[in-house]
Amino acid sequence: MRIADPFAVLGVPRDASPAELRAAYRRLALAHHPDRNPGDPGAEERFKEVVLAYEAARDPAPRAPGADRRAPGFDAEWEEIFAQIFRRTRPSAARAEDGARDLQARIEITLEEAAAGVSREFLSTRWARCETCRGKGHDPAAPPSDCPLCRGAGELRFKRGLADLSIPCTACDGRGRSVRDRCGACGGKGRRRRDERLRVQIPPGVEDGAHLKLRGKGDESAARGEAGDLIVTVAVRPHPLFKREGLDILFDLPVSFPQAALGEEVLVPTLSGEVKVRIPAGTQSGRVFRLRGKGMCPPGAIRPGDQRVRVVIETPTRLSERQKRLLEEFQRISSPSTNPRMRKFWEKVKGFLG
Repeated sequence: MRIADPFAVLGVPRDASPAELRAAYRRLALAHHPDRNPGDPGAEERFKEVVLAYEAARDPAPRAPGADRRAPGFDAEWEEIFAQIFRRTRPSAARAEDGARDLQARIEITLEEAAAGVSREFLSTRWARCETCRGKGHDPAAPPSDCPLCRGAGELRFKRGLADLSIPCTACDGRGRSVRDRCGACGGKGRRRRDERLRVQIPPGVEDGAHLKLRGKGDESAARGEAGDLIVTVAVRPHPLFKREGLDILFDLPVSFPQAALGEEVLVPTLSGEVKVRIPAGTQSGRVFRLRGKGMCPPGAIRPGDQRVRVVIETPTRLSERQKRLLEEFQRISSPSTNPRMRKFWEKVKGFLG
């Protein structure tokens, strides 16, 4: 493995002091250690990259751009050291998972609630820093002792051939101290599972699948007390009448043939109640009426969306004998002017066929 720019890997400038290099190294080595990232196949490679970057950066040679610290046998020696590291550094399961982490939650709302906005309360469970031991995992009154893995050094040293390095001890987080008496409240984990009722304010006009962030409501780190965030995904349930398209609401209005032919005032449902809509005489199927301002209006929108009402003329079925006779009479007395669009259509068809 070659490290093109060790300073970039460590996130420090080329003129970083030895103390700055070591601080960055300790932080990244603990963060990317495979034992602290169970289930992440890339953690081991990131850890190796951090270790090699630190070894290269603290050598004065790489300070010059393009310098290469690699020596004969470098890869084989370091691979053996890494094998030793992963055999010897095995912190407890509680410590391996200890850390601030984002959590996920899902809340379902109706389309009406999405339009108006809604405040919703829900139950969240997370890892929180133990208040009894303040995240230490032991009785604060109990005397600490040296970590049995690093023997109080706070780091583990490995040497083979030309390679010589030290890594922060993952068993004690580099503190070099262990404890004999575990905290009775958290069982030595430094954290406890905590149920908490939270309230999230869902803004008006929210879209299906939108993410809302509750800062600091994720899992807490026992060692530092830092907390991740809770990411709330909003799921808008399908509506039996309406569909959303951007800021507009779509609604299909079934209309009978007589209503469309003669015209009529009808009540149309919207997300905020019913409104009267005048269907003019001679309305054709597919015509769209626009109800201004009856759509979605999220914060920051220049103007609210509209509700688009599409007329769908329904052909009657299951006719009585009298209804059939009346329709046949209507057909008989109809003239080309009764259905001008139909007449023009068939004139075009005849012209096309020659």
